[in-house]
Amino acid sequence: MKSRARKLNGWKWMWMLVVTTFAQAQEADLHQADSLFLSGRQAEAEVIYEKHLSQVINTTTVPIPIYYKLAYINEKQNDFARTLYYLSMIYNKQPRQNILNKIKEVAANNNLSGYEVDDFSFVFLFFRKYSLYFDLFLLIVAIYAFWVLNQKRARGESIRSRHKFVVIAYLIALLMLLNLPDSYQIAIINKGQTYLRDAPSSAAPVKWSIARGNKVTVIGESDEWLRIWWEKQPLYVRKLDVWRVR
Repeated sequence: MKSRARKLNGWKWMWMLVVTTFAQAQEADLHQADSLFLSGRQAEAEVIYEKHLSQVINTTTVPIPIYYKLAYINEKQNDFARTLYYLSMIYNKQPRQNILNKIKEVAANNNLSGYEVDDFSFVFLFFRKYSLYFDLFLLIVAIYAFWVLNQKRARGESIRSRHKFVVIAYLIALLMLLNLPDSYQIAIINKGQTYLRDAPSSAAPVKWSIARGNKVTVIGESDEWLRIWWEKQPLYVRKLDVWRVR
């Protein structure tokens, strides 16, 4: 048993060493990229930043300044689609009016659709920005409701079916709100001309053909296809044909 424990501890330390070494190498690469960016060698910096992003599994760990720099680099290169993608990544994490204004400006200058902010998008982004406070408030209300019901049960009082139904409905609504940020996504077309179909199949009829840089709303997925909302109807696009903003 002791020999086995020593072996497990040895693997554990080896794994930690590998992870630490990898993290240090990534940090060194980012320092190099920052130096290249500041010295005006932005095309070289872009390669390193892109390599770093390709190795990231969870985008929440990506420092937001990387997206700012990549948006700046791609705007200088007149790659408006990638510029909008990186600006959207920034806005998705930190919804601010100045970023939204820049997105709308770039989209308008290139005649791109999907960047208009409707009522739903505004409410959703407002909720996302203050989701922590909403979640805490709703959770406190749920705990209070449970406490009241338990107090009634402890005193032997009957609990009306209507009250039980209200609590259950509230919990379902709370669960939906907690999952809302993950269920709503946007994506940006990354190919020159991309076909939108009415079914998740290459043999399905083409309903629309849209250009690179247009933004669509993702409402589901099926294998290599995304179900999207475009021109007030659900359609399908290949996952490889879009950049998903997460």
